[in-house]
Amino acid sequence: MGREPVRQGQYFYFCVALLISLAGCSVWQESSRGREMRDSLVTADNLFARGDFDGAAHDRPPADRVAFSIALIYAHPSNPKRDLQKAKGSLDQVIRLYPDSAWAEQAALWVGVLNETEESKREIEQVRRDLETSQEEVEKKRLAIEKSKQEVDKSRLELEKTKQEIEKTKQVIEKSKQVDIEIDQKRRERGR
Repeated sequence: MGREPVRQGQYFYFCVALLISLAGCSVWQESSRGREMRDSLVTADNLFARGDFDGAAHDRPPADRVAFSIALIYAHPSNPKRDLQKAKGSLDQVIRLYPDSAWAEQAALWVGVLNETEESKREIEQVRRDLETSQEEVEKKRLAIEKSKQEVDKSRLELEKTKQEIEKTKQVIEKSKQVDIEIDQKRRERGR
């Protein structure tokens, strides 16, 4: 009987040791999985930083991070396959499928930024169209002013020509008066 309590104690310690061992395996597996995920994230980030957008998009870190990273890949200005609609779709996926994810808040922020960017682009395009319209109107008015200047110049030339004709006419009238005066003088001299 004296030996039974020792066996129960040994059994208890054996069970505790077994639980610790199993927990250690679980922790080891979890840290191994975490390490894999971290390595995958580092790989994706390195590919992204080097501009290998296709490679970064095909890497497989955790799903919420994948969707977020794909959104950044599609939104990146250096990406030749840049597509803001796909970027917003991936961000919406993060928000919708992983609302408790650390990436969901950032995704919502990015959606806002992309929406503002698109709105700014639309406004810029409208301003550009308005500017083109204004430039066309300015060009039409410039041409009208140029035509008016030509007409004014033509009128000046005609006015100058008319002035010259008036001056000639004045000279002719003056000569006629002089001739009339001379004729009157000769008549008076004859009549005497």
